[in-house]
Amino acid sequence: MTSLIKSLSLKNFKGFSDEVHIQLRPITLLFGANSAGKSSVLHGLQYVREILERNNANADRTLQGGDAVDLGGFLNLVHGRDKERRIEIEIEMALGDTSIPEIVPDAFEDWQTQDSEVWSFYETLQTIRRKVSVVSVRLIVGWNSYREEPVVVGYEIGANGAWCVKFEASGDGRDTRMRINRENPIFMVEAGEGDSLLADLDDWVNPDDLGDDPHDGGESLIEDLDSIQNLALPSQMVSVLDEVFYSVQEAGLERPGDGLRSWLNGFNGALPRLDQMLFIPAPGAKGATNAYIAREFTAFLSWLTIGPAMLLREQLRKLRYIGPLRRIPPRGFDASLTKNEAAWSDGMAGWEALLSGPQSLVDSCSEWMSSPDKLGTGYSIARKQVQEFDLSEPIPQAFGRAHARVALVDSYGLSLQPQDVGVGISQVLPVVVAAQDGSASVVCIEQPELHIHPAVQVGLGDLFIDGALNHDLSFLIETHSEHLVMRLQRRIRETSAGELANGQVALSAGDVNILCLDKNDAGTVVAFSVGLDADGKFKDRWPRGFFLERMRETLPKEVRDRLAASAGRPA
Repeated sequence: MTSLIKSLSLKNFKGFSDEVHIQLRPITLLFGANSAGKSSVLHGLQYVREILERNNANADRTLQGGDAVDLGGFLNLVHGRDKERRIEIEIEMALGDTSIPEIVPDAFEDWQTQDSEVWSFYETLQTIRRKVSVVSVRLIVGWNSYREEPVVVGYEIGANGAWCVKFEASGDGRDTRMRINRENPIFMVEAGEGDSLLADLDDWVNPDDLGDDPHDGGESLIEDLDSIQNLALPSQMVSVLDEVFYSVQEAGLERPGDGLRSWLNGFNGALPRLDQMLFIPAPGAKGATNAYIAREFTAFLSWLTIGPAMLLREQLRKLRYIGPLRRIPPRGFDASLTKNEAAWSDGMAGWEALLSGPQSLVDSCSEWMSSPDKLGTGYSIARKQVQEFDLSEPIPQAFGRAHARVALVDSYGLSLQPQDVGVGISQVLPVVVAAQDGSASVVCIEQPELHIHPAVQVGLGDLFIDGALNHDLSFLIETHSEHLVMRLQRRIRETSAGELANGQVALSAGDVNILCLDKNDAGTVVAFSVGLDADGKFKDRWPRGFFLERMRETLPKEVRDRLAASAGRPA
């Protein structure tokens, strides 16, 4: 499953104070010293899932983290444990061929109307829908001192790179207001397609609720477009949202009031109820035409404000998290009848997938584990069916169903249980299964290189390339492995030079993002991006403290001193 999630931004979350923006590529690697904030990035995704799935802004245990993740609640997550701060997390998705979910009781075609006004209104809203290519969801969580619990005080939807809708709640979560950016690109059309009717709406809606954000401090989109010279742009742009609001006013929708408050029933703080349409009263909607316009606008505004969060929730449900310590399964273990997504956190779900998944998954994982051209661990995987017998009977009777068993087969053909081989095999095998099972969106892995030989660590690079580009997975990996990076560099270089061996997947520098996390003098986590060029070479210098061991151990002292002096750091 191709992941729609393309970026993550964190502010006031754990070690992150200033906002850090992380681009997610097919392969994204997080490097950093211990406690530098690498795991916090993975935890941010799980925290958003907890809010959208269980309305739990005070999460400790998570649906996907099992025993490997304990967020500790809001007061442990907010930067500096400062109640006055607000956690902000934004996730951006590129839609591609995917549509934002609709929340509507029946299809437009069911109305069977020939009314030209109805069809024109419908097509206007459909045109806005078709323009959306990138959508983002931002959650802002603050502490409510009166209720002694965190509240979602801000919920924002972005579209095509600009904010689109903002919900803001009071500190106690009881009062919520909404603003819509009428100058978002999805609403803009050439003058003549729809003239501005904002002035005609003054007595019905507060223009400030349909304007650009005064806190952004920048020019409006229209002003910005007018200032660009020598580009083939329309001489004037207007917002079609004015026409939409004029139509619903004429159709008899209730006056929205300041902050569009009369349209915001059923909110919990700033977060709307997912899977449920907004309730917008329409006391003046007399006749079929007005009833349709009122109903279709309600469905459209629900789609615009709630649909993106539903889509993000679905993407996060398909996120797979593998924690830093994977269990060794007990002898004779069976796959659980009730699936538990948290079983991936300790690796057991990987073993269970080999027991109950398709044979093709077993075969591909076996090939990756055993082939010298891949990981070369020296072990293949075999799945066998066994039948239990009751030996207490005079003539042993078979009973129960047949059981699947997974064995590791060494190079001599000897079948072994997981407990009978090196611990590194049990650590890497769930990683292999996750990379070959294409049912996830983002696969988050902590320390995939744990307890494995450097030669196997190198092979992990090819495993992730195959999973990303052949199985449409997106990997977010917390690691310390220089060997993994070296293999990615090599494949980029070979792709650029046309030197890939048969069967190797082409990898470009744009498929990889290497992010280094470090703490500044104030103890705040900062992020450094280390880019790769077409030859697989680093375009940027690694921050201090990264991979200095090779230089210290292999270069003569005079060379070390000279390089350290040029970098302004100790040798």
